[in-house]
Amino acid sequence: MKAGLSCFGWLATAMAVFAGSTELLRDPDFRRGFRTIAPTAGQRLVLGQLPGEATAGMPAWDLDQWHSRFPFTNPPALITAGQRVFTNAAKWVVVSNGCVTLGVDSRPEYANAFRRLPAEPWVHLLAEQAITNCPSLAQLAELRLRFAARLADSKTFKPPGYTPDLHAAQFQLVVTVGNTRRDSGGYGDFLWFVVPLYDDRHAQPPRYVNRDFADPSAKLIFNPGTDAFTTNRLRDGGWVTVDRDIRPLLLEALQEAWRLGYLQGSRDPADYRLTTLNLGWEVPGLHRVALALGQLSVTAETP
Repeated sequence: MKAGLSCFGWLATAMAVFAGSTELLRDPDFRRGFRTIAPTAGQRLVLGQLPGEATAGMPAWDLDQWHSRFPFTNPPALITAGQRVFTNAAKWVVVSNGCVTLGVDSRPEYANAFRRLPAEPWVHLLAEQAITNCPSLAQLAELRLRFAARLADSKTFKPPGYTPDLHAAQFQLVVTVGNTRRDSGGYGDFLWFVVPLYDDRHAQPPRYVNRDFADPSAKLIFNPGTDAFTTNRLRDGGWVTVDRDIRPLLLEALQEAWRLGYLQGSRDPADYRLTTLNLGWEVPGLHRVALALGQLSVTAETP
């Protein structure tokens, strides 16, 4: 494991939570480990755990491993230099100083053979949790997203047959914005709001608004592009921090969804709130990639 994969101590004070804010995430520093989820997409079968610190409690995070041939079940932690390290032939997870590093080497996953068709499934490694205490977008004065991230490894392998649109690697932070009012005609409907951190095809991942063609739900993906959060580039190798009130972007996402014919059951922002958050890799091609993310916080402020 490369020494550069761990977080640095200065991150612990990089971003303070304002007094009076409500933190929406449970275990944002990943001390309690992860439930490992079976690799069959559409199911949430718990296989086991990546253990956290002994006194930290039960995991708040799931580790989604969709379509992996090498899923984690109950791997032991290698404790070294203050890090908890979990690794197998195709992936690794490192937790240190309130930071998680997620790494994927997709060559074993695909046996060094490219996916040929867009409909073929691809490998994911995602940390995910439900959000149950978010006020509605109408109740919020501010919804502040904070984190620091660093690209720790990035190699793209391009044997014959490589196609960028079919074989890209992406790291994203994604929240669902859902209609949670039970007496609403649109109860349960949602959209995907994407914070793009890395895409091997672009220096800065661009804006993208379209239907989710990979998921049977066919919901809207609203991705405002990396420049909506930072003009610094992860490709430059250093830590990049994000500190952004995302409420205006979420309202923009709702407006765009309604304009395009999505979320037609309700056009009232009071019906919508954050319902889940996930972060991690989608790796449809042959890559060795790793990204460290720490000091994660999603705080709600009401008037």
